[in-house]
Amino acid sequence: MAKYYGVAVEDIFNTMEERFRREGAKGVDALFGYNISGEGGGKWQVTVKDENLRVEKTEGTLEGCSVMLNADAETFVGVTIGKIDAGEAFSSGKISVDGDIGLLTNVLPKIFTKFTPPAKDVIPKDIIDSMEDRFRADKAEGVDMTIGYDLTGENGGKWSAKIKDQTCKIEEGLVPDCTVTLQMDAKIFVGLNLGLIDGTAAFTSGKVKIEGDMGAAATSAALFEKFQVAGAEEAEELISLKCVPSIDERFATGPVMARWFEGLKEKKFYATKCPKCGRTQIPPREICANCRVRCTEFVELGPKATVTYIDTVYYASPDPLTGSIRETPYAGVYVMLDGATEEENFVHELKKEEFDRIKPGMRVRPVWAEKRTGGFRDLLYFEIDD
Repeated sequence: MAKYYGVAVEDIFNTMEERFRREGAKGVDALFGYNISGEGGGKWQVTVKDENLRVEKTEGTLEGCSVMLNADAETFVGVTIGKIDAGEAFSSGKISVDGDIGLLTNVLPKIFTKFTPPAKDVIPKDIIDSMEDRFRADKAEGVDMTIGYDLTGENGGKWSAKIKDQTCKIEEGLVPDCTVTLQMDAKIFVGLNLGLIDGTAAFTSGKVKIEGDMGAAATSAALFEKFQVAGAEEAEELISLKCVPSIDERFATGPVMARWFEGLKEKKFYATKCPKCGRTQIPPREICANCRVRCTEFVELGPKATVTYIDTVYYASPDPLTGSIRETPYAGVYVMLDGATEEENFVHELKKEEFDRIKPGMRVRPVWAEKRTGGFRDLLYFEIDD
């Protein structure tokens, strides 16, 4: 089986059921086609309907697909695991899409958790055997319970972890009257312990079943150190301190930007107009960068506009002030406000519910905050002007 970056194309499709997020598939009725060329490639159909998933490899033609992705095997694997930039792959023609591209860019990330290359040679017994060494006695004061592990499939088995008097003892088999018993496939158990599978998603999708005290199951996670693959390099620990830097300085925007913010309070877009070339500048600037002359005339633009470009973000960068990461996806739209000159686009956010509908050339209108204070939050976003 051909592998690229240590991953075969089939590895990605074989893990789709484990990575499927039923809650993300609500209302989705689509057939995804994958035409992967080159060594290790093939054709797959992924059907998502009524919050259910079916993954099939086919030798025939891909017909009736809502959207079809075409790529060579190396590019497909590289983009999936983040070794190749998706934008560059599209622009260079290594990946092409037929059909509704919005299903790939907007819907697919909600349906599946990110694929992570599987760890090699890890079986459930490796994890079970390490539990006594990973046990955190300092977290087990007053804890008296027995956790049963009933693992099916290849390399599965049954084990019991007895926790009492701040000690942990592992026994093979399920002892009578376990406080809680966890039932799952062996590969799900490995994936959970390696952080490759989201625990909440696995439980809500029915891949993990819990019999007995649910509270004990939740408590047990804190009683053990994280399992580490033997011989693997431990990643550098990242420590973050969330704070807002306080800078003992004052920055003034000046009268031109003050006019801009005053306009937002009145639901108006003000721009400066160059006396030489006539172009509008929004937000307003004091000097025309082309003609290098001072601009003193203000004109009102909009409020409606025409979309020229859409930029959708799926992986947000941390806020440099707080370290927080905003919810994704979100989209920025480049718009030409009514009355603006051709080269002067204004950029702001798009209403989240309209990602799938928006296209260049559409008309949009601003949505304002109910209470405006003359700040950048006065304009909430643009929405399609039906």
